Amino acid sequence: MASRLLAARLESSLKRPSLNITVEQWRILFYLWNEDGINQQELAKRANKEKSTITRQIEGLIKKELVVKQKRGSDKRDKLIFLTENGKKMETEALSVAWDITHDAEKGIDKDELQIFKKVLQQIIENVKP
Repeated sequence: MASRLLAARLESSLKRPSLNITVEQWRILFYLWNEDGINQQELAKRANKEKSTITRQIEGLIKKELVVKQKRGSDKRDKLIFLTENGKKMETEALSVAWDITHDAEKGIDKDELQIFKKVLQQIIENVKP
C-alpha cells in the first residue's frame, strides 16, 4: 500500500506543466541523470522492466524531446540513450519533487528505525530476486 501511495503521489506531482512526465519516464531519466549514454538493455536491467516497456517509454521521451537515441557501432540495434538539453534542465525540479515526497513520507520516523527499515527492505529484495 505504501508503494502504491507513493507512486500515485509522484505520478500526480510529475504531471505539472513544467515536467509533464510519468513515473516510468522519470525512472529512465533518473538513470540517465546519473549516467548519460546508457543503452536500452542496460536501462531495462536497471529499471527491472522488459525491453519492450523501456522502448515505449523512451519513444515517449523522444517525442517530448527529453532524450535522443544514437547508434553505437555498426549494429543498428545497439543504440545509446542520451539526454537532450531539455532533459538535463528538468533534473533539478524532478529530483526535488521526488525528494519532497520522500521527505514527507519519512516525517516522524526515527532515523535509526528508518535505517533498519531500509536494511530489512533491501534484504527482502535480495531474498526474492530471481
